[in-house]
Amino acid sequence: MNRNMKVRNFGLRSRNPTRALITAYRLKGNGYGANETVKTALAHFTEHIKEQFGIKDLRYIQREHVVSYALSLNERFENGDISASTAQNYLSPVNVALENARLDNFCRVEGVRDVGLPTRTGIAKKDKSASQAQHNYAVEHAPERLRAQLELQRQLGLRFKESCLIDAREALKQVGKYNKVTIENGTKGGRERDIPITSYHQFEALKRAAEIQACDRSLVPSNQTWAQYQSQSYRNIKHIGIHFHQERHHYANTRYEEIVGCLSPVKSKIEHTKHIGHLAHELCITKTEAALFDKKARQTIAEELGHSRISITNNYLG
Repeated sequence: MNRNMKVRNFGLRSRNPTRALITAYRLKGNGYGANETVKTALAHFTEHIKEQFGIKDLRYIQREHVVSYALSLNERFENGDISASTAQNYLSPVNVALENARLDNFCRVEGVRDVGLPTRTGIAKKDKSASQAQHNYAVEHAPERLRAQLELQRQLGLRFKESCLIDAREALKQVGKYNKVTIENGTKGGRERDIPITSYHQFEALKRAAEIQACDRSLVPSNQTWAQYQSQSYRNIKHIGIHFHQERHHYANTRYEEIVGCLSPVKSKIEHTKHIGHLAHELCITKTEAALFDKKARQTIAEELGHSRISITNNYLG
């Protein structure tokens, strides 16, 4: 196809970005392989970038916009709206279509590696947590506000958007009164949840965030919109070498060890199906007792992460 890359949608013969992406997907040997799953994925992607960033022309798509879409898939998986394999299947055609449309791989996002999408089974086999060294490097090289958010994500298990929109000053007051923080801004579906404050590190993370927030309503600067700050943050994190979800994984695994007294399956490198036996042996209890203990810990962690399904912890803990 001969096209003018400088015109709307890279000259893919449609002013509609979804149709243009479907055309792009079919290029370079894909033939007419754009099945219903592919079409649905591409339609969801263009709807996402329009709603979140106001983008209606493929020429203005940047990698951070694809990252945002991938993170939305992760949220949908964690909410039980789509399966782990569907999350993978929705991101893949976006990568292919954009590469064909742009004639480069500048916007390509690897789901598991770059944004922490679940493996196709939904059960993690490797620990996805940001190590202390990775975290320290990120904090050292991140802008001030993003540095504070990484600490909040690591210490309180917040989603990226929650760490942006939290009122840290109000949260500090809650700690003083109730020894917990109620997360309400930026939550999925507006579902509030309480995070217990059990360590000095959590208090320090909130204190630093409150100092940086100053007179603003949240950690989003008053001179920027949410979309502008989101794009800026995704660009910044790309050059630091971790993704936001890794800090949330750290929180989940740390909490499991605090509650149970043993490492999670991914931390101990024990297969998911063998973990209960391993836990019973380590704690000198029966398998029935170990299974109940594990279930209660996972329920607590799921709720603190903002979910009601225990199964979602498989993606964090194994």
